[in-house]
Amino acid sequence: MLKRPKAHPAFAVLRIAVTLLIAVHVFISAWLVATVDAAYTEGRPSPTEINSIIAIDKDQTLIDVEIERATSLLLYTLSRDDVVVENQSNDSTSQNNTQSNDGSQASSDSQSKNRDWLEIGRSLIQISLVILVLSELSLLSKKRGLSWFRLASFSLVIFAFFIAFPTCYMLDLGLAESSDSQEDEGSPTVAENTPGNDLEVAQFAHTSDYADTGLVWLGFQLETGFSGYDLGLVEPENRTSVMESVPENGSEDAKSFIAFEAVFSIQYGKNLDSLFILPIMWFLLPAIGKSVSNEEE
Repeated sequence: MLKRPKAHPAFAVLRIAVTLLIAVHVFISAWLVATVDAAYTEGRPSPTEINSIIAIDKDQTLIDVEIERATSLLLYTLSRDDVVVENQSNDSTSQNNTQSNDGSQASSDSQSKNRDWLEIGRSLIQISLVILVLSELSLLSKKRGLSWFRLASFSLVIFAFFIAFPTCYMLDLGLAESSDSQEDEGSPTVAENTPGNDLEVAQFAHTSDYADTGLVWLGFQLETGFSGYDLGLVEPENRTSVMESVPENGSEDAKSFIAFEAVFSIQYGKNLDSLFILPIMWFLLPAIGKSVSNEEE
């Protein structure tokens, strides 16, 4: 078993330097990274690939989207027709109920929108890092209980990075989506199982999808896929038959089949794992307690 070294006054300088270095290193790096790697594997849009990355740091949210082999996707978008299927028997009733609830939620929504949750999360991280450095500096006074204060400060940093900040981001993202949905009120419903947000559920027939989640280092990953027959690529007179039965292989309607696969991953910044060096440093470079300092005197 590894024996803990004896405390030495020089360790305090090393601990402060390492703590400050890690705090600055983590502060200037990305805190949350989300990536999407998607591709059309079958059908007219293939082999288009869509790669995007979202990185959030102390100042801003960076978004980069890259589309490779986009010609087929462009031609597919121009060639398909918008399909409107009348399935609005309960739309008027639900719309009236929604409008009645809008008045009661208007005040609470306006108050929530005034809060910048992402900025709140950033401020919490900045405050926690400052407290962490100050807790290490406080050990120079050699008073009792300061090691617990340092441990509490470290716990606050872990909470701010791994729990509070992602929660603030989700709250901020949810408010943005709700505001967009209110602006688009009255527009057609967006499909949840289609490869693009601009396509409706009614525009695809005989759909199938899957989703598989897994863990990666400091995050998780979601593999998903979708396939179906795009009614926008089917002649209007044949759409009813395609909706009722799967087209035969080799037929003209069978060419409307489209398959889409994507891998979503959300990870914490790759430099955040350096925070876990601090507990190891505390063990290898112990601080001088009050009793030890009295014996030396």
